[in-house]
Amino acid sequence: MYHICFYFLMFFSYSVMGWFVECICCTIERKKITFDRGFLLGPYCPIYGYGAMYMYFFLSRYYHEPITLLIMAIVGTSAIEFATSYVMEKIFKARWWDYSEMKYNLDGRICLRNSFLFGILGVIFIYIINPIILYLFKAIPEMVLIGISSILFIIFTIDTIVSFSIMMKLKLNLQNIKKDSTSYIDKEVKKIISSNSFYLKKLFHAFPKVKLVIPKGEQIISSIQKTLGGFDELRKERKKKIKELKKEFQESRKKKN
Repeated sequence: MYHICFYFLMFFSYSVMGWFVECICCTIERKKITFDRGFLLGPYCPIYGYGAMYMYFFLSRYYHEPITLLIMAIVGTSAIEFATSYVMEKIFKARWWDYSEMKYNLDGRICLRNSFLFGILGVIFIYIINPIILYLFKAIPEMVLIGISSILFIIFTIDTIVSFSIMMKLKLNLQNIKKDSTSYIDKEVKKIISSNSFYLKKLFHAFPKVKLVIPKGEQIISSIQKTLGGFDELRKERKKKIKELKKEFQESRKKKN
């Protein structure tokens, strides 16, 4: 039981670290603070957790062979990213990321630049990050670690079930859009988004280049982005109005005093 909880806590921790890395990279790229990363609702990206566990179990043996370690990290993490992209596309009928515009890509699912960066990250993981994590986790009392891991497992499982349920429902609803009319698609998209606006807004902000592998996919994505953009503008207008009302209220109080 202890070992299972220990490894899950490792997986969860690296998923959270991956989420932070994604947020930092997107914040630099977009030049504004970004927290909407990952497929799930919580602050974790499981693909990083799977990659870390692969490196821990299969690459630690290459500790004294840094070149081999780098190559195996590149190959392994690339395989995980490719498989994740392929499986998610088959399940949800959507291509969540696409590197087709990048040089030396494979089917747009992986590209040499990212694979090399993940390889470098794998070397840093083996030599620096993982030894620190292992030291810290081994210092945690057994029952405390089991308790923390169990709570996080419940949260993670509920999040996964809820997120997958919403996505499966979304896929079915989008596949049921039959007409080509732009106004009809916009109307249907608004109805779909209104029922799960928080999750869908987060999802499509996290994967702005998503492509639907269904009929009228490009039209539907365009409508979703337009609808979410409209929601953002409406929210900004509401905030602006609230600020104006607060300012008017404060000024009226000053006049009375």
